[in-house]
Amino acid sequence: MLDFLDKINVISENDYFSIMTNEVEPYLTKKRTDDYLLSSDGKKIHYEAYEKLLSRGSIVILHGFTESAEKFREVTYYFRKAGYSVYALDLRGHGKSHHDSDNTLRVDISTFDIYADELNTFIEKIVKPSAKDKDIHIYSHSLGSTVALLYMMQHPYIIKKAVLSSPMICGNMGMPVAIAGSVAKLLCKAGGKTIPAPGRCVFDENQTFDNSDATSRARFEYYHQKRKAEPLYQTSGPSFSWVKASLEARDKIMAKDNIRKLNTEMLIFKPEADKQLLGEWTDKFAQMAKVKVKNVKNSRHEIFMSGDETLKWYVEEILEFYAE
Repeated sequence: MLDFLDKINVISENDYFSIMTNEVEPYLTKKRTDDYLLSSDGKKIHYEAYEKLLSRGSIVILHGFTESAEKFREVTYYFRKAGYSVYALDLRGHGKSHHDSDNTLRVDISTFDIYADELNTFIEKIVKPSAKDKDIHIYSHSLGSTVALLYMMQHPYIIKKAVLSSPMICGNMGMPVAIAGSVAKLLCKAGGKTIPAPGRCVFDENQTFDNSDATSRARFEYYHQKRKAEPLYQTSGPSFSWVKASLEARDKIMAKDNIRKLNTEMLIFKPEADKQLLGEWTDKFAQMAKVKVKNVKNSRHEIFMSGDETLKWYVEEILEFYAE
């Protein structure tokens, strides 16, 4: 165990609201630069930076679908306390970034290459100038892992190490993937690109912990209160153009020629009770790319919102991986 891990104390669920509100959030507010960059088409993309002098390196956080940097406050806190500069991007259509959709409950995008391009702009203009000669790592969850992989395939010598947590190689469409893909293609071709996926683009302010993707009630309730208070955090589902783009991204990620381009050491965390993803695709990618997989017991899709014991193990495993 590395010495600096002794300084990382996982926030107890028993006093979670108090510690997050009175200690963690004020600390992060003091360290945070909250700003925007312009995408290649001139849209404003929101980001957060928690830079640290004499840092161990830099960690770029990439959130999951319908999320934002806001949801990763606790993870940001652990990384910053471990001595890293931390950077977090709100992907297009999420959080405080530009939304292509006129309805912020729905995410529209024509291709995931847009996400990868905006990540490249973020790293080139914001992260690299501060990182200088220090390593740059990625911590990604779900959709964020898809974006990370597309970026690393296009820019194979920038990222030293990448954590892919519940990586969205292929999402659970609620129907056979082939059927979902065919429906999405037909609707997009017929002018229905912005039609919301059935039952997805509705924010449920009465959502309960039991049907969530978290395994910590305290962590779920803390963030759910934030979602209820801020409409920009209530994004809830995809349009059919997003569904089509996600399957096209899957095909790019699974292409052997693209996998050969990867030059980043990666580590996958796969929860045993994930209802959002098709795990067989994660296993297939890991085998093809020769990536080590750590299976996580007692966890749903959002491993970073697990109970204290699992979360402590998870954070320590990540920090050990970056430091090796």
